[in-house]
Amino acid sequence: MGGPEIATLPDLGRAYLAATGRHRRRVVPLRLWGKAYAGFRRGGNLTPSHAAGRGTFAQYAAERASATRAGRG
Repeated sequence: MGGPEIATLPDLGRAYLAATGRHRRRVVPLRLWGKAYAGFRRGGNLTPSHAAGRGTFAQYAAERASATRAGRG
């Protein structure tokens, strides 16, 4: 299952920080090791031709942050 866009882990981290209002944090990309992470680096987890849904991670994070601030999270 995948979404409508391909993003790196640092991109997802920046989207989360923006949604939660913590823009001034540094996002440091880390290279993770091992067979599972090698598969991620090759894109083995990506499904661009079978994307599920239309919402992006940034939209999801913003909605969750808004719900949390409103006491619904």
